Amino acid sequence: MFIVIEGIDGCGKTTQARFIYEWLIEQGRDVFLTAEPSKNRIGLFIREILSGSERVNPETLALLFTADRSEHLTREVKPALNEGKIVVMERYVNSTIAYQTAQGIRKEWIVKLNEFAIKPDLTIFIDLKPEIAVERIEIQSREMFENREFQEKVYKEYLNLKDMVRIDGNGSKKDIFNNIKDKIMELNLL
Repeated sequence: MFIVIEGIDGCGKTTQARFIYEWLIEQGRDVFLTAEPSKNRIGLFIREILSGSERVNPETLALLFTADRSEHLTREVKPALNEGKIVVMERYVNSTIAYQTAQGIRKEWIVKLNEFAIKPDLTIFIDLKPEIAVERIEIQSREMFENREFQEKVYKEYLNLKDMVRIDGNGSKKDIFNNIKDKIMELNLL
């Protein structure tokens, strides 16, 4: 099983991915927790760009995210799935679509680039308004996309994507997790 957690910066993706991982471990499941950008060399370079220490144009960034995804799938995700593990991933194709279309890239081009990507069994969108999410982000850790104006564009792009289960991100961390857990159980994914 392949579960992806999506949403704008500050919505709680990392926390919820960790909660899902821990819950599945408690259920006796073999789980692989991961995120994009990955920890491979391409992913690390992307993190440098996001921190502002490197600059590239939006098309190049979309290509880098896609290259990172290809390596990540080949080296980590597909082997984990083939071993029967449940993969829980923070960010995936929909992040590239939402963020790069918010930068002015054509959605169709990004979708075409990512045709190789395997489809998740469940993609969860943690729906939190940008004005609330941006307040949660520590000012010292801000990356290039972590400002309200840009996050509002990204949020609108996410709302245009149809292949996700929407979870209200306004409750407590525990409430959000319980809603996610209920959705996983409701869909009989375990």
